[in-house]
Amino acid sequence: MRIGLVIYGDLDRVSGGYLYDRKLVEHLEGRGDEVIIFAQPERPYPLRVVDNADRSFWDRLRSADLDILLQDELNHASLALGNYWLRRHLDAPIVAIIHHLRADERRSTLSTATSRVLERLYLRATDARIYNSRFTKRSVEALAGPRPHVVAPPSGRRFGTPVSPDRVTERAVADGHLRVLFVGNLIPRKRLHMLIEGLLQVQPARWTLDVVGDMSANDAYAATVRHSLRKIEDPARVTLHGQLPDGDLKRLLDASHVLAVPSTHEGYGIVYVEAMGRGLPVLASPNGGVRSVVDDGDTGSFVETPADIATVIRTWAGDREHLAEMGRAAVARYQSAPTWTETCRRIASFLGRIATHSSPQHSDAP
Repeated sequence: MRIGLVIYGDLDRVSGGYLYDRKLVEHLEGRGDEVIIFAQPERPYPLRVVDNADRSFWDRLRSADLDILLQDELNHASLALGNYWLRRHLDAPIVAIIHHLRADERRSTLSTATSRVLERLYLRATDARIYNSRFTKRSVEALAGPRPHVVAPPSGRRFGTPVSPDRVTERAVADGHLRVLFVGNLIPRKRLHMLIEGLLQVQPARWTLDVVGDMSANDAYAATVRHSLRKIEDPARVTLHGQLPDGDLKRLLDASHVLAVPSTHEGYGIVYVEAMGRGLPVLASPNGGVRSVVDDGDTGSFVETPADIATVIRTWAGDREHLAEMGRAAVARYQSAPTWTETCRRIASFLGRIATHSSPQHSDAP
């Protein structure tokens, strides 16, 4: 098949959503499909609607002779209006890849309302959808109604064979401070600042923090994080690594005790699965699709406030046998995660059915 994919920028960007898209493209190309990337510029959110007036972009899509057009739902504001024109001129079905809804994130009332309007418009103009979790499916269908779909959870199996239970126990009970790891781009939704505020409530000698992620993703939020870091009496307890290649990230996961990423919302949370494969219990917020990944009190702990974070960190630092037990449970839970091949085969089979049996159905006008 000849398949188009609309994204912002390029596929090499570091995030769970881009990893998902990248793995899918690799699989489709590996089985002989041709995938054409249609990149749009990423602008501040309100300005993205101007892309709907970029006639040259829409003409390129129309003339590409596609069998299927995939669109990352992250681009919804850039596509919400233009898709209605495109559907009248494109024979190929439009399939959205949905990692999570922006409207589900914790934002101002105005920002959330704007996101709901644009996402509803966008989603109603799609012919089919790829969901990364059942939570994402429920959220989308509550906003914009159903469409033919497939639920294909990400793999999280990026780092090969999982760590052994014996190694998890050995690492957990060894003397020394609790090594906390944060992995995620520095954006408000990931709430690194809240993690730091929670750690500040714990005796400093009991923990260290390693931060992995793009420090330039949001300059204003990076400044907020640096302000929080200045409150730490011993700056040496925190290491900012920036982005790391897979090998270095794997070594850091293997050297850590816990993963702490208390996001306001995750459609799924690939990084949680990756960490569980290395035997790390997960500290997360109980929002979005994380409940399908992390079992509170078994493979991790759910938190909502800095005080919650402090309580969990004190417990893990002080009870290493309990930490080891949760780490072993995390590895066991990881074993049930699909491989990337299984996930992508599921999507590819769905796309084949859509291309063969479906034809675009005109949506209601916006």
